[in-house]
Amino acid sequence: MSEWIQYFLPVLALTAVCAGWIGVQLLARRMGTKHHLGERKAGSCGGCGCQGQCELPKE
Repeated sequence: MSEWIQYFLPVLALTAVCAGWIGVQLLARRMGTKHHLGERKAGSCGGCGCQGQCELPKE
């Protein structure tokens, strides 16, 4: 019985950490602060943070 516990507890801990991170991101979205679950607008690379149309130099 103790064999499965040595695998179950780390998996359970990792699951709790992942669930906590998702909870923090959802809370940040609700509060209107920066979060990683946001949607980018079409044409935005996300590199500059302006969320507008990218104006990269043409080669």
